Amino acid sequence: MGRKDKVTISQIAELLNVSPITVSRALANQPGVSDDLRREIIAKAKELGYRRCRSCRKANILLLIRHRYTADHSNFSQLVEGVQAEVQKRGSELTIEFVEAEKQEQLELPNSLAKGQRFDGVILLGKFDDQYAQRVQQIAGNMVIINGGRDTLPCNYVYFNYSRIGYLAAEYLIRKGHTRIGFVGQDQSHSRELKYYGMASALARYGLEVDLHLSLSTKEDFKQRLEALIKDQELPTAFVCQSDRTALKLIKVLHEYHIRVPEQVSVIGSGNSEMSTISIPELTTFEVNIPTVCELAVTALFDQIDGRIQVCRTIYVDAQLVERDSVQDLTIKEDCTECTLSG
Repeated sequence: MGRKDKVTISQIAELLNVSPITVSRALANQPGVSDDLRREIIAKAKELGYRRCRSCRKANILLLIRHRYTADHSNFSQLVEGVQAEVQKRGSELTIEFVEAEKQEQLELPNSLAKGQRFDGVILLGKFDDQYAQRVQQIAGNMVIINGGRDTLPCNYVYFNYSRIGYLAAEYLIRKGHTRIGFVGQDQSHSRELKYYGMASALARYGLEVDLHLSLSTKEDFKQRLEALIKDQELPTAFVCQSDRTALKLIKVLHEYHIRVPEQVSVIGSGNSEMSTISIPELTTFEVNIPTVCELAVTALFDQIDGRIQVCRTIYVDAQLVERDSVQDLTIKEDCTECTLSG
C-alpha cells in the first residue's frame, strides 16, 4: 500500500481480520473493543498513516454539568456558551445534561449514557468525584474536565491558573503596602488549595508569614470567625478571595459589622464576573479568559477523538489583574503621613 494512497477503515480491518465497525469503535475510543485489540488497531492505523476525516460525519459531544455549579459559579453561563460555540464551529452536535449530587453518590450514569446513546467525547464542567468521572469515562471514552477534579484521572484537564492567580493577588497587595493578608475560600476544593498555595508562595518570597488564623471558609463558621477577628482587633488589612462571589459575600458581612472596604480592609476576587462591576465598591479581580478555556478544552477533546494525541494533557490558562476600587494603596497613605509630619 503506497504512502500516498488514502488509508481506509476497511483496509485496516482487512489487515487485522476484524470488522470495519470494530476498527471504527477502537479509533473513536468507544466501548465494545478489548484494550489489547484497541491498542493493536491504533498502532496499525498509525503505522499506515491513517487520518480520520472529521468532515465525513458530525461528532457527538456530551457536556455534563455538576448541578450546583449553576448556583455557585457566576461565570457558568459563559462557560456553557463558550463550549457550545466551539463545538458548533467544528460542525458537531452538543448534548447538555445536568448531574445531581445523588447520581454521583450512587454512581448512576447520566440519562443519555444510561439509555445507550453514543458519544465521541464528553466534557465535564465543575467538581465531579473521580470515581464518578471514571465511570463516565469507561462508557464515553474521550474526556476533558474543565475546572474540576484533582488532575488524577487519565484524561485531559483545563483549568484557570489558580496558583498563579493566588500568587499575583498576594504580590499585588504586598506592593500596595499590605503585610497582613488573609484568605477566604468556599470549600476544600482543588482550586482553593492551588490559589492558597500561590498566595503562600508570594508571602514567602517577600519574607512574610502565612497566618493560618486568617484563613477562613465560607462553608464553616465564617461569620463567627470574622466577628472574632474584628472583636480582637486582628483583622488583616486585606483578603484574597477564592472567587468574586466569595469576595462579595465577605464585603457584605464586613458591611454588617461596619467595616469599610477598602478604607479598613481591602478585598480582591477572581473571575471578573458581571457582579464585580456593580458591587460597591467595584471589585478588583482577575479576568480568567473563559473563551480561551473553552477553545482549548474543545480542541483537546477533538485532538483526542481524531487520534492526534495519545498522551493526556493538563492545561492552565493564565489570568490578568483587573484593578478597580476594592483595594487600598497603603503606600500612598504612608507617604502622605510622612509629608504631613515633615510639614
